[in-house]
Amino acid sequence: MKKLLIRSGSIVLTASLLAPGALAYGDAMAASFPAASSSADSSTSSSPSTPASSARPAGNSSSPAVGKVKLSKEAALKIASSFVSTDNLELSNVSFRSADDWRAFPEWTFFWVSRGKNQKEIERSYTVGIHADTGELTAFSSYDQKASSPDYANRISYQDAQAKAEQFFAANVPGKRKQTRLYTQDMPVQKTPLNADASYTFHFVRLVDDIPFPDNGVEITINPSGAVSNFSVSWNDSVIFDKEQKGLTLEEAEQRFREEVKPDMAYTLPWESMGDNREKPLLVYANPFSFYLDGKDGSVLTPSLKPQKKLAEPVPVSKTSLAPRHRGGALSQDEAVSAVQKMFDLSGYTLRSANYSDKDYRGGKAVWYLDFENGAKKQNTSVAVDALNGDIYNYNSYRIDPSEKETVKAIDRKAFQKRAVEDLKKYAPTLADKLYLLDSAQEEDEQTGKEVTVSFIRLENGVRAATGSAHLTYNTVSNELLSFNVDIGRESYPSQLPAHLSAEKATEAWLKEAKPEAVYMLERLPARPLERESQGEIAVMPLTKREAKLVYRMSITPYEAPYVLDAVTGEWRSQANGKTVELHRTPPADLEGHKAEKELLLMYEYDALSLTDGKIMPNKEITRGEMIEMLMLSLNQGRLYPVAGERKASFADVANTSRFFAAVEAAVDRGLLDRNAASLKPDEKITREELADMLVRALGYRKLAEYSEMFQSDLTDISGAKHRGAIIIVNGLGIMPANKEFQPDESVTRADAAVAFVRFLEKRSQLEAPPSLQF
Repeated sequence: MKKLLIRSGSIVLTASLLAPGALAYGDAMAASFPAASSSADSSTSSSPSTPASSARPAGNSSSPAVGKVKLSKEAALKIASSFVSTDNLELSNVSFRSADDWRAFPEWTFFWVSRGKNQKEIERSYTVGIHADTGELTAFSSYDQKASSPDYANRISYQDAQAKAEQFFAANVPGKRKQTRLYTQDMPVQKTPLNADASYTFHFVRLVDDIPFPDNGVEITINPSGAVSNFSVSWNDSVIFDKEQKGLTLEEAEQRFREEVKPDMAYTLPWESMGDNREKPLLVYANPFSFYLDGKDGSVLTPSLKPQKKLAEPVPVSKTSLAPRHRGGALSQDEAVSAVQKMFDLSGYTLRSANYSDKDYRGGKAVWYLDFENGAKKQNTSVAVDALNGDIYNYNSYRIDPSEKETVKAIDRKAFQKRAVEDLKKYAPTLADKLYLLDSAQEEDEQTGKEVTVSFIRLENGVRAATGSAHLTYNTVSNELLSFNVDIGRESYPSQLPAHLSAEKATEAWLKEAKPEAVYMLERLPARPLERESQGEIAVMPLTKREAKLVYRMSITPYEAPYVLDAVTGEWRSQANGKTVELHRTPPADLEGHKAEKELLLMYEYDALSLTDGKIMPNKEITRGEMIEMLMLSLNQGRLYPVAGERKASFADVANTSRFFAAVEAAVDRGLLDRNAASLKPDEKITREELADMLVRALGYRKLAEYSEMFQSDLTDISGAKHRGAIIIVNGLGIMPANKEFQPDESVTRADAAVAFVRFLEKRSQLEAPPSLQF
């Protein structure tokens, strides 16, 4: 009788199963574990977390999986309880997870909660994970609905939060703290938070002979009050490290990277680009350091640590354009169904559903989406067909109850590639001259089994396009086509490449932003099928022996978003929005010692203010657009979200290509701006009255400010002001203080605007009430 092999297992035990007196487990053993810190008290997180959601119930702790660990449930509970104040808390859940290839140690997890009067609302919770063999803390999280956060002015600093994280780590898991280092090489410079509830997360990476092993480490989050809200361990003591004498020095590795790097030009579409920019790709050089070097001999390795093979140039599917499958008017439903049935063997299938889109989400084309079902074969097939030219964009054939057994066999990739080229010509002829067969020799040794995929890319002017690909997957046993997917965007390209940087200059630019680093990397897990029997003895599948290889990688200058090198201008651009970025921010030359230095730096930090000849010019008048942008950043956690491309601009002078378009449209949606004028004049100065109105709206007091007759004020020059109520509110709150005259029509300098903005952040945090969460 075969055993049922289990890769991982989790067991849940409810609080009702805990026996009285369970804490009488050996005190001597418990005493040998690291002492728990009392600092883990009522800290906050965004929401209570629940442990082991995928765990399975079990009647007691005598399960075979549980029986193989050193700590009983009771002993682990005693240790876990020392990390929390359990007064007025109910032990709601206990779970156990055996070691597996993804979390390489056995773990007990305990979940305490305190509920409100209605028993539905969780007011306070703790989750604590304990290593089931060593008793070490492996996980900790906390939530307290009623805990008060400090106001903006008194929030914890990044430096103090780091000290708190290091203190907690050293006090509670000292053994692992000695084996780790705070890792910041992949972390951008921390921006000053714009909200009082901002937390900081720190990653401590495991060191092996002083070499980082990034796959193992500890992550700690400190909340605004300075308490630990999350703690998580990722660790595997059974990893085998290749510790033979490394043959490559750091200097030699840097030279090898210089020799092997080959930057490729490509078009890209920033994913947050707006308006017309969505269809205007940028010509760029992306990060070329996607490979590793073997730490011993310097040979080039792929990201999966396989020897890198030389790839052939992409081959066009067709050197000439092919005739479309359909001409004339748009296909009707019956015509689309008939065309699909002629192309694919769908005998015995019935049409289950048909949907039509005049403009599909990607290419903006008219498309029929058809679903077919074959009850006898227990098989479904879906097809997407272009209603105007008959091209197939998507075909998927899958079985509801597949009965084929997994087989491993060598794959004749050349034969499947040849067939894929012909299938692409057959099913999407109008795209055949735009797509190129991608050399997949790198995957030949890795792709075995009953499926094989052949991929194609789109080239424009000889470089990879921003969109455009095709993937065809075949069953290697039956040779049938399982799926066919083509994705072509609607962006436009120039007829020829513009003048651009050479590959050599691009290499030099990237090398200035990169430095080599020796690290241990885990080799990929081998694929192994899971044997199943309907009946049989249960056994735990042994863990895979993991090996870590010493390699060199290039670490580039960290930034808050991925970035690319503009191949035309030589500037660095955000891959998110396409805007130029400064990887090394230049401090303003005219700010040191200024009374508003801290406040102006905050606005400069978020790019609301730009420099002119290296100067921020504190006395320059701030514009309406700059102030709107900064306020919206503060209301959106420090970022601006892209606007739907089809949205009509609210103001004639803030088009969808404007720098301020996203901020202005967000301000309209949030009620900071009214659409009662044809133009906004974003580049003109903002008056003190306009700023007061915006700040009050951002505080949520717009309606209150409309009842201006309710307010008394000693200000002598606001009786005729349109926004008298708003002026009195910002003056009374100390955001824009004034003595006798407010001067509502006067402009606002950058320095005064920055000070008012920071005061707004401070007052907002004091006025906000903590949210109430329902579960």
